[in-house]
Amino acid sequence: MSFGQNLQFLRKMGNGMTQEEDAIRHVNEWAKSLKIDAPKVIGWDFPVVSQEQANVFGMHGYAAALVFEGDVPKVDLGTEVLLQEKQKYAAITVRPSEQSPFALIPNAYKVLMAHMKVNGMKEKVDKNVISCFEREYEVDGIWHMDIYIALEK
Repeated sequence: MSFGQNLQFLRKMGNGMTQEEDAIRHVNEWAKSLKIDAPKVIGWDFPVVSQEQANVFGMHGYAAALVFEGDVPKVDLGTEVLLQEKQKYAAITVRPSEQSPFALIPNAYKVLMAHMKVNGMKEKVDKNVISCFEREYEVDGIWHMDIYIALEK
């Protein structure tokens, strides 16, 4: 899987935005303010929380982004506008039930990484590339999650 164009996105991240739901909610609000009906929102974990936040409150760092396939509108939403060059990704789609997301999602990552290893694909680690991210969406009322891992060429 690869993005057909360069990836442009608005990103929300930081120590104060550590919960997944909050970051995704912010990005969906941006999309609504920009009158985007079907936003493409992606997200990924990042390690910016304190030991206390992680150990006592079970928090983790999370970034969410609103992906644009065309030009980014010129508005001030207090965000970064970033551009990522075209990148190839390995991907897997899961449809986790509400009872098992904490088992199914990590196992989906393991299956995707095993697929990459068996097929000689290497993960790309580069500060200019989102190395791993997730996209959640609904199809016919059924929740889906796509998991992406960047690949070396």
